Amino acid sequence: MTTQVKFQASKLQAFDVTYDTKHEDIAAQVRGEFLQRFPIISLPRMKRDDYVIGLQSPTFCAHVEAKTRPWANIQGATSNKFGIYFGKTKTDPKKIYRFTHKFGETSDEAFRSVKAALLALVRLGEASVLDFSKIDDNPLSQMFKAKILSLYFPDKFLNVCSAEHLEMLGGELGYADGRPISEYQHLLLEAKLSNAITRKWSNPKFMKFLYDVYVRAESTAANIVQKPRKKIPQKVNFEDISGQRDAIGKAAEEFAVEWEKQRLAGAELSHLISKIDDRRDRPGYGYDFLSHTSQTQQRYIEVKSVGKLPGGQGHRFFLSENEHTVSKSADHRGAYFFYLVFFNGNGQPFELQPIRADELYELGEMSPASYVVRFDFGRAGK
Repeated sequence: MTTQVKFQASKLQAFDVTYDTKHEDIAAQVRGEFLQRFPIISLPRMKRDDYVIGLQSPTFCAHVEAKTRPWANIQGATSNKFGIYFGKTKTDPKKIYRFTHKFGETSDEAFRSVKAALLALVRLGEASVLDFSKIDDNPLSQMFKAKILSLYFPDKFLNVCSAEHLEMLGGELGYADGRPISEYQHLLLEAKLSNAITRKWSNPKFMKFLYDVYVRAESTAANIVQKPRKKIPQKVNFEDISGQRDAIGKAAEEFAVEWEKQRLAGAELSHLISKIDDRRDRPGYGYDFLSHTSQTQQRYIEVKSVGKLPGGQGHRFFLSENEHTVSKSADHRGAYFFYLVFFNGNGQPFELQPIRADELYELGEMSPASYVVRFDFGRAGK
């Protein structure tokens, strides 16, 4: 039976009011992308170059360490934590396969041992009865193991990976000292599920709460979306604007749909991917896609390709009157999201930032870009 952990209601409420939902959306999306690229069923077939960090392609280790950083941060330690990697050292600039010798005497032997340890870890995570001592005894490094377990089994392990933080948080929440590190990772999730408020939260949200309240990590960076620094009147070439919309709009929308599918998968809502409703050809709705934030909460998504303004004036996108009206309506307020898609120098979408419309309106400026002039026209005498 799960022991109920009591959190101060005032702390829960204060955190919930200020929590930025972009954090959990992005965390879920990067987890979904990882699962799409490396489903558990594919791991037995994984080859060395699919695994090692240091190669150009997004490998298993690159995903676990860097690409899924919004899910949990394990960066800081050397690449030795992976068992084998491709790279150089301070004393040897040559890039080669490097490995810790506890796994073998050659790169091939080391990878076979590392892969066996990874498969064993996954089997332990899949088990109906968790053996925390065996998990801790697995030869993969502790933070690496914790991150893998949280990515593949979020129903069993919270996405806190530092042994120091796990022990400290376990003590803060009243769990006895001296337990296996992986057990604390499991118990923190049990603590989330035992509370009537936090059980409804995502793992990334609960992890952020624990860090803000107990670990007292450094203050989070300022919102990516901020008020523009200054406003300078600009000439607007509407023909150019129309051409840009046609050229990049479709690319942004396709990028956003894939991002949303990955977010749903990462949020354990894969069954709702097929329910994403494309409403782009029905402009009366006032948004591009209907999706879900949770099993019972709908999400209205308007995709916007973002342009950078000259002279350090910030970024901009174009909003129709209908989109603005719908986003502020009683039926959609709080569930209407702008998916802001950013493009690289080659004109390819590379990043997406989700933000609720009501949050963006508080941070941004709005100014008219065009008007529709409506009138009747007839010849004299007719």
